Amino acid sequence: MHWRFNNVTGRAITEEVNVRAMVGGMLGWMVDVFDLTLVLFIASVLGIYFFPPTNLIARLLFVFASYSLTLLARPLGGIIFGHVADRIGRRLTMMVTLMGLGISSALTGALPTYQEVGLLATVLFVLLRLLVGVFVGGEVSGSHLVAIESSSPRYRGLVSGVIESGYYWGYALAAFTFASLRDYFGTRAFVAYGWRYAFLIGLVVAVVGILLRLTVDEPSIYRELKSAGRVSRAPVIEFFRRGYRDALIALLLLAGIFWVAYATLGFLPTYLQTFLRMPLSTVFWGLTYASLIGGVITIIGGVLSNVIRRKYAFLYYSLIGIILAYPLTVVLRSSFSALVVSAGILTSVMGTGGVMLVYLAELFPTRFRGSAIGFLWNMASIGATAALLTAPFWLRLGLVIGYSVMLIVGFVIAIVGTAITRDNTGIELRRLDEVS
Repeated sequence: MHWRFNNVTGRAITEEVNVRAMVGGMLGWMVDVFDLTLVLFIASVLGIYFFPPTNLIARLLFVFASYSLTLLARPLGGIIFGHVADRIGRRLTMMVTLMGLGISSALTGALPTYQEVGLLATVLFVLLRLLVGVFVGGEVSGSHLVAIESSSPRYRGLVSGVIESGYYWGYALAAFTFASLRDYFGTRAFVAYGWRYAFLIGLVVAVVGILLRLTVDEPSIYRELKSAGRVSRAPVIEFFRRGYRDALIALLLLAGIFWVAYATLGFLPTYLQTFLRMPLSTVFWGLTYASLIGGVITIIGGVLSNVIRRKYAFLYYSLIGIILAYPLTVVLRSSFSALVVSAGILTSVMGTGGVMLVYLAELFPTRFRGSAIGFLWNMASIGATAALLTAPFWLRLGLVIGYSVMLIVGFVIAIVGTAITRDNTGIELRRLDEVS
């Protein structure tokens, strides 16, 4: 990390990139998505061991309901840890959230089963899902903010893209872990006990992330705010009172992007296997490789937003998404290589994910930036689950046309939000504090 000093103010100004905070944030996102995706991959197994004996559909619904609780708990985590990040510090927040996430996820693999302790197993499983949601909800208010606030304006797009690429590495790791352990143990042994080892992988990633975060300091901009006694006493309330206009617009924009993300990363496995009748192994390995492409495109999307500005990045990427939605859907089942490439581009949401974090960070002052990002990120994520709930409706239009239209709807929502949002690309964050 390099610094230069403003000769007038004497303030330290970041020159380059806080690499450790950036990588630590990326690893936190990996653990988040690894856990959530793994639960979906082994839902049928979890239904057997943690819920009352019934038919397969009912068990899956039980697991999906607990998964929904994880999502619903995220705004609570965003509010709690956003408050901690703004009142006490970003560093404490990023340590607690990743540690809590890693432990909660790993403990899932160590729980007693319904066959052993009855409903207690169900209660423990649901409780851990809620805790995962709370800690995941707080992630964006910790290491994500440290990395952005500690980097110079010209590198913020890169930092945002790299952190968000962790989503795709986590997805790829979950798919690879599932497929590898199932092949190693065999289906019968994997169902019996092999699935438990999968949750330990997430703990390993979390430990590496925690070790990196231990070497990261508070951003200078937050230290200055705290030493000047300007820390907000009620950052969440201040955010709602002073930032509501930007918040509503950002919520609309992010909801569109998350809509497409859920329609691809969330629904695409079901679409490929259930509706397009593709073999399970083809789907998992195809999406594993596709996630790698998605991660790279996300980084590129973040970097380019520094050149073309955040607002136009959202606009151009969404327009490209609308244009490519139909042709990419058409070629999904033409060959394995076509599946990998087209799914990789679709799941990348055209690189918009790489812009979201830096876009939000440049909208709000340091006093309540953690609370703002924590709340908006998680609320938009919940609202966009409407893409999953309405998927059967869209597919009534036809398997290809319907899925394409579902994607286009999300991009259109994002464009509407983009048209009315402010653009603060590259703004010196201290200027936001002076205005506030």
